[in-house]
Amino acid sequence: MTTLRPPAGEDWLACPRTRAALTGLDAVLREAATADDPLLRMMAGHLLRRGGKRLRPALLVLSASYGTCRRAPLLRAAAALELVHIASLYHDDVMDRAPTRRDGTTVNARWGDELAALAGTYLFAQASRLLVTLGDEPNRVAAEAFLDVCGGQLQEAENAYNTDLAEAEHLRILARKTATLFELPCRLGTLLSQAPPDHAHALRSYGRSLGLAFQLTDDVLDLPGRGRGSGKSTGTDVREGVYCLAVLRAVRTGGDVGARLTALLGREDMTAEQVAEVYRLVESTDAGPTVLDLARSHATEALAALRALPGGPARESLENLARHVLTRSR
Repeated sequence: MTTLRPPAGEDWLACPRTRAALTGLDAVLREAATADDPLLRMMAGHLLRRGGKRLRPALLVLSASYGTCRRAPLLRAAAALELVHIASLYHDDVMDRAPTRRDGTTVNARWGDELAALAGTYLFAQASRLLVTLGDEPNRVAAEAFLDVCGGQLQEAENAYNTDLAEAEHLRILARKTATLFELPCRLGTLLSQAPPDHAHALRSYGRSLGLAFQLTDDVLDLPGRGRGSGKSTGTDVREGVYCLAVLRAVRTGGDVGARLTALLGREDMTAEQVAEVYRLVESTDAGPTVLDLARSHATEALAALRALPGGPARESLENLARHVLTRSR
């Protein structure tokens, strides 16, 4: 069994070649987010200017290192994935009516839902323009993944305020709307570089397991009182009826806690005091720790998938990232 240990510091990317390949990413992103209209240009670049983890571009380039590919198409693919990620955040914030993101004002809070949705659609269109330059198969794979993400987002919206949502269905939604955007860069990287099929399969499995571990850990860390300053608005998900697995598990604990949570949730008019009570009740159960245990199991699966790959800086980086997902909660 793989032992999960924290990487050395916060610097998980141990592959110099990947670092070098990513140096031109910001320039490609800036060019793609440019628009003739000044307002659209400002909105499109709103989150890009704040930086970000750039996890998906790094995953793509690391995966491509198991084959051979020129730097220019890799950068276009990496930029396209980051643009889609940013576009999905814009649309999520509109759906959640979120006022903050990354410790700053959201596009929808500053310019309104209609313009924010337009900016997200514009970024997605720019990503599509980059992807079509990569050839039919990469474009097809990306398009199928984006359809899966949209389907997951729709399922989440359809299950708003549903405290009876089955855990298996909740995890399927996470797999579609979140894990897909971790699996896709691994898949595109190996496709563009024509990596060996066994390596491609291993990396695809790694990306999906990593995405689930990442989301489940994030969901617990975003609970108030966990001390993570995520930059997101506290209580937004609960108010909008988007319940993470820890909340759903706490409801099913039964007894007074489960009964009180059932009485509080499933409604659109919750007060700040009621939202705070929900989180206190969730934290009074073992729901958070058990979800972190599940996240650890998915991270362990991700690490196990990497055993099919040869050792080296690329594999070390991927291992570091899987471990780092878990150390954030410690």
